[in-house]
Amino acid sequence: MQETDSVVRPAARRPVSARAQRGKALVLGAELGIDDVAGLKRQLGQVLEQPARVVLDAAEVRRIHTAALQLFCLFCRDRRAEGREVEFARPSPAMLAAATLLGASTLLQLAQAPA
Repeated sequence: MQETDSVVRPAARRPVSARAQRGKALVLGAELGIDDVAGLKRQLGQVLEQPARVVLDAAEVRRIHTAALQLFCLFCRDRRAEGREVEFARPSPAMLAAATLLGASTLLQLAQAPA
């Protein structure tokens, strides 16, 4: 996949910190509105190529914009294409409902995730 094919792929390769390699969960905020997507993109870009499983703790998500869900879809697609795992831990009812409404539950693997 070329660098330009990914919305979340960082422009330059960054070294992976020891903490990131341990797979510490990235806690998602309660509000994932359109104004939050740029910051979320930066956060996801930092762990995109991390070899360890990336765990996204979605327990606090109360509102999520379509753009944030699209970003998650691209992130999961890119990681899984490289054989790297992504897990949404404790997806909130709002996260589950939004993913279901937009038909993204399967790609995000939320259907089998415990609520």
